Amino acid sequence: MSRDILNGLLLLAVALPVCRGGPAAETEVFLFSSNQLLHVRSALDLLNMTESDLGFEKDVGEPIYALPRLRGILGDPLDLPRMAGEVLTAAKSESPEPMLRLATGLLDSQTAAAEKTASGSAADAAASFEEAVDAFCRRAATARELLSAAFKNIPPSERQFAAAVILGGIFDMDDSEDVQHLLRAGGIPGETVEDVRRDWDAVDPEPAATRLLRTVESVDLAAVTAAAQTIASALDELQAVAALRNDWPSEPVLKEVASISVRIGTPLDDVHRDPAMLLLEPGGNDLYTGAAANADGISGRPLCVVLDLDGDDRYMGPDLLGAGAALFGLCLVRDVRGDDTYRARYAGQGAAIFGAARLEDLAGNDFYDAQAFAQAAAFAGIGMLNDAGGRDAYEVGCRGQGYAGVRGVGILVDRDGADVYVAGRRRRDYGRYGERYLSLAQGFSIGMRPFAGGGIGALVDLEGNDLYRADVFGQGVSYWYSAGLLLDCGGHDSYDVHEYGQGSGIHLSAGLLYDASGDDRYYGHSLSQGNAHDYAVGMLLDRSGNDTYTADHYSQGRGINNSFGLLLDAEGSDAYFGRRPDSCQGIGHDGGRREYGCIGLLLDLAGEDRYTCGAADGARLVRPDFGMVYDVKE
Repeated sequence: MSRDILNGLLLLAVALPVCRGGPAAETEVFLFSSNQLLHVRSALDLLNMTESDLGFEKDVGEPIYALPRLRGILGDPLDLPRMAGEVLTAAKSESPEPMLRLATGLLDSQTAAAEKTASGSAADAAASFEEAVDAFCRRAATARELLSAAFKNIPPSERQFAAAVILGGIFDMDDSEDVQHLLRAGGIPGETVEDVRRDWDAVDPEPAATRLLRTVESVDLAAVTAAAQTIASALDELQAVAALRNDWPSEPVLKEVASISVRIGTPLDDVHRDPAMLLLEPGGNDLYTGAAANADGISGRPLCVVLDLDGDDRYMGPDLLGAGAALFGLCLVRDVRGDDTYRARYAGQGAAIFGAARLEDLAGNDFYDAQAFAQAAAFAGIGMLNDAGGRDAYEVGCRGQGYAGVRGVGILVDRDGADVYVAGRRRRDYGRYGERYLSLAQGFSIGMRPFAGGGIGALVDLEGNDLYRADVFGQGVSYWYSAGLLLDCGGHDSYDVHEYGQGSGIHLSAGLLYDASGDDRYYGHSLSQGNAHDYAVGMLLDRSGNDTYTADHYSQGRGINNSFGLLLDAEGSDAYFGRRPDSCQGIGHDGGRREYGCIGLLLDLAGEDRYTCGAADGARLVRPDFGMVYDVKE
């Protein structure tokens, strides 16, 4: 398998309740109101179409593996905002359990393994701190058993091969001796690293790809989820007791309980470098580095839990796995208070590769920075980052801020504050623009074309005036049997992307950007703002506010090459600027040499609006090749 091909495979290759079956969420919702859906149907009627026409053939790729829900969206595009509503509903819960349950359902995993936790889920009432620690450790032992069951069908050699393929591919080990060194230092044999490099140069990529997919399909993600649920509820109970304690040790304490290693810190400024399955910190401005806050099953550390109760802490990751990362394991980091700094030299901050990882920061103005695969990222697993409040800044080179690869769910939830999200500026996009950078972030998912589909990547921001900035691939976009979602529920927001973003589906995929309120500004150079390209579905839904949309071409309700693109703005006086109006604003496509074309819709349902394509306020304008601008004044 050539390196270029592998990079392509890995890197590019509110609402009304509705009745719908399925276990995905407690209360399923639909981001369209009944009135908005009525206008979509009216616009289609003017094109002599019905809602059923949106389901024209798009599932033509024949991948070896793809999630059924994502394949279904290609045939039923209106299931995309329904699935986004399910994600939003789960994200609003302060408990991780609804999101874990939703992720298990979206990943089409068996849920029977969750029942294994029933007998060990209820901890005995803890009368003392020591009893609370003991109870936590007993349940951690149960979680460790579940993790062992989750990976029991994957031999160590296949785990090492899969880790080298994913981490080596993400961080370009062919060009980095440091990455090769860190892989070997992490327990991956040198011959395995060389085998992967030879596979990248092979003429036929399929043998290596199918070998990796066998490992992907062998993971029992339901058992991983059950372990994560067990740990999360146990940590809640431990935190409640630990928060009442005031007699903390003056020196760090190390002990073992029920075969679980425990490290208890001090109220002073501690430095944690060594691993422990439970690391409990009462306060102080602490430093976490090395293996102190990640789980690495390759190195025999499949479980890591960190609870930090107070202080302005630093989580520094000098190795391939930084704080809040899991590889064939489970990691949960919870920081209760303080203005914290999270820096990962490579991956971290809610990043899972064959496993589950969750980073929870419950208060403070925090800063997150990583090179790649961070800030809620997942491959064959579940990666979550939950920030409960404060003015936060997120920066990642690429593959982060709600990123998912094959059979992954990566979801970042920020609950409040004026936040800044930046993705790009580190990895050049040499395949298209030498001067541009890959982002692959802010609600992005990708599969391994042509062999496997991806997963679901989502960024959910519930409140605040936020800034989103990406370059190529970002802000509710996906590639190859995947779904990317950016869901913003409040504030005056600003969105900037160069290409492939702001509610775009690319190559048999689906992307959605939803903004519930505020006077928002959208800028996308091309293939953005409710765009779909090549058997895909793309939507931008803005519920209210006086908004401004600016693009150069192939944007603003644009379908290209057998796709469906929709931009719907429900309320407010809005302005739509297209530098090349002949290729923006409610335009379809004739399909070229293919047998059928596209549908492109731009709907504005209220306010006094402006368009550069010649559309008039309050009128309907039929656009080329099954396209329309549909405007309602009131």
